[in-house]
Amino acid sequence: MTFVTFSNAIMMLLCVAVIVQTLRMGKSIRDLRSTSLSDSVVQLERATGQAKMVLGELKTLLATDVMAQSRGAASGEELRDELSVMIGIGNSVADRIMEAVAAQNELKAVETASKEASARRQGSRKPRGRAASGRRKTSSATMPSVTADTPVAGHA
Repeated sequence: MTFVTFSNAIMMLLCVAVIVQTLRMGKSIRDLRSTSLSDSVVQLERATGQAKMVLGELKTLLATDVMAQSRGAASGEELRDELSVMIGIGNSVADRIMEAVAAQNELKAVETASKEASARRQGSRKPRGRAASGRRKTSSATMPSVTADTPVAGHA
């Protein structure tokens, strides 16, 4: 089979396809002419009415959804504000605790330093008898008592 014969066969197939398509389009045009224009208008009016009804339903649905979303956003903002207040309170409590720990650490360091200094002084002195050391007691004035009423530095 040569190239010319092959191209002629393809052209015949394309011509048959064009004829079939032309017949289908002619039938559609005849159907369009046979129907009255008023039927087409009635069908268009019915479709338009249905579209308007669907759009109205969508509007009401979106309006209710927007209201629900705005209420949710408002409650979310209230929660955010409340949480920020709680975080602020927690931070101030943590600061107070840190200051109290620092004050206790300073007090312990002073006590440790004074004990070491007194131990050094006692190491350089002659040891005393038991009777002399038994009389002496540690005074409560050197060690302040810490109670719940003791004010923390920097706080009322």
